[in-house]
Amino acid sequence: MKDQAEFKWSFVLPQYWPIWFGVGLLWLVGKLPHETKYKVGAWFGRVIFHIAKNRRKLALANITLAFPQLDPQARLSVLKQHFESLGISFIELTFIWWGRYHSDSVDNESKYVTFHGIENLRQAEAQGKGVLVIFPHFTHIDSTNFFFSFASPLMPVYRPNDNPVLDYLILKARTLGKRKQVNIPFNETRSIVKALKQGNDVGFLPDQRYRSRGHIKVPFFDHMAKSHSSTSKIAKMTGCAVVLMFTRRIGCHYEIQFLPALDNFPSGDDYADTLRLHQLYEAEIRQNPSQYLWVHNRWDLRPDASGQFVEKR
Repeated sequence: MKDQAEFKWSFVLPQYWPIWFGVGLLWLVGKLPHETKYKVGAWFGRVIFHIAKNRRKLALANITLAFPQLDPQARLSVLKQHFESLGISFIELTFIWWGRYHSDSVDNESKYVTFHGIENLRQAEAQGKGVLVIFPHFTHIDSTNFFFSFASPLMPVYRPNDNPVLDYLILKARTLGKRKQVNIPFNETRSIVKALKQGNDVGFLPDQRYRSRGHIKVPFFDHMAKSHSSTSKIAKMTGCAVVLMFTRRIGCHYEIQFLPALDNFPSGDDYADTLRLHQLYEAEIRQNPSQYLWVHNRWDLRPDASGQFVEKR
């Protein structure tokens, strides 16, 4: 478990200067009025749309698989909105890193979020067996984690970033000031189980592609996706409650919905449990398609001879 980020002097080497330059730009953008920052983020997303050719192709291929009923123009609209949402996700780092919550316990970023179904979370917490809080990979994943801290302490499970400076910055954001989150590396199953048995809320994001040994193939938007049955296994080992949480960014405000704890979970059938989770994700994504993380290669697509991403045969 990690409750602090460790700075290393190697982080100031020239190869990391572009990252620090970007952090400096974010700090300057953070000085802008709240609504203006989101306009800057949307503009930045449009820039990414034009320069990130492969990610744009991948995202469009994913959207096409998920929404075959949409015509090409409608898919393009979702795609462009998605990249704007991606751009805004960078801007969200400004209040996560330098927000007013560090110094003001009243007039702070909590005014930008509204919780719905909070009683579902409280009922799950009251059981005293820990809560596995599931929130899929939407573009506002970091701000979702951040806003949850205004409802309850959260111990998020995370995959360390391959870039050591980015990993440091992410952990720093989660452990500085009043948040002081304890973060659990995704491969430390014992730590996850221990945290839940101690009655903690543990943030878990099991919706991305899992290609390692032990994966199972389960439909996601009617296409087979390599998935992990870890949610069922952890719930079986701990007896914890499993609560899904969905966030929607509406303008500059955030609506967070807690669903009731899953009943009869785990069921004893890992495939059925994972399919059930996928169907719940799908229902939310259909209501909020542009904010799901379509630049992730969920279906393990591969480029064909023309450079277009397609399913492997």
